[in-house]
Amino acid sequence: MSHAAPTPPSAVADATVPLWRRPRATRAFLLTGLGLWLFLLFVPHVLLGNDAIVPAWILLGAGLAAGTLLFVMARRLQPGDGVTVSVLLWAALVGGFVAIALGSSLDSLVGVAATEARQNPHDVGLFAAGLAEELAKIVAVVVVAWRLPVKTARGGLFVGGAVGVGFAVLENLWYIGQSWAAGAEASEKLPAGASLIEVILVHPAFEAARTAFARTVFDPVGHPLWTALFAAAVFAAARNGRFRLSLGVVGAYLGVALMHGLWDGNTVIWALLFPETPAMVGLAVPVMVLLAVASAFLWRSVVRRINAAAGVTTLRVPRREQPRPTS
Repeated sequence: MSHAAPTPPSAVADATVPLWRRPRATRAFLLTGLGLWLFLLFVPHVLLGNDAIVPAWILLGAGLAAGTLLFVMARRLQPGDGVTVSVLLWAALVGGFVAIALGSSLDSLVGVAATEARQNPHDVGLFAAGLAEELAKIVAVVVVAWRLPVKTARGGLFVGGAVGVGFAVLENLWYIGQSWAAGAEASEKLPAGASLIEVILVHPAFEAARTAFARTVFDPVGHPLWTALFAAAVFAAARNGRFRLSLGVVGAYLGVALMHGLWDGNTVIWALLFPETPAMVGLAVPVMVLLAVASAFLWRSVVRRINAAAGVTTLRVPRREQPRPTS
């Protein structure tokens, strides 16, 4: 009589863990999304000439990095945070739309005020974007988290980050779409004898892909980070499940608004400081890298302090224990 081989403990453990909680799930999520993004571009669009796929391609490019960040956040939730995966999704979807609706309205009002004051609405809008958009996003955070029974600083990191993710995706859609339109216009003006390199460089997909890469690379240290830090301060100030306005909340608002304004107004700063040397605007890219690194270190410091207060020793998802060999 034959007997089936015993099931290894590792296989039993894997079967009880959801796919999205298993090791390497984040890498698989990102690489699968990237592969699908490339497939949509080259197969349906380039090879088969199907332009109807372009909106889906733009949407995936706008949300891949931010969606991966949301995936990581969901994997790192702890029972004591008072936040569930469904709350994260609700914050990203509903909170993102609330934030973009309110933020775009405030940005427009800033532009109108600048015009009436005979100032450049574009430059003023870039510097004031932090004040307007961070206010809009924290309003969205409060809306989606109003009924949460438990409000902790760690919970604020997650809810604020999710609202920032939703806002970033919706904002990326506009910029990537604009790049596609600019590329399409440039392609139409291309002379008949243009080289293959020229055709590729002005192709709408190349322009849109370049914008998608430039924006999504910095997504984790942009809207999600700023709003997460601000929301952590708002949640930390809550008492008995109710939000309160405190000096710490005001200080956090001014801090993230300043970070946001410096980020958006970086190129304007160099143009104002060196109006006779246009090449100095090229310093905007390395300065953005430095700002991203500084933001990452600030994030790490704040998160470590919050985790220590909450008794969380690590943000990493625990890996499956390897079975011990039996003698």
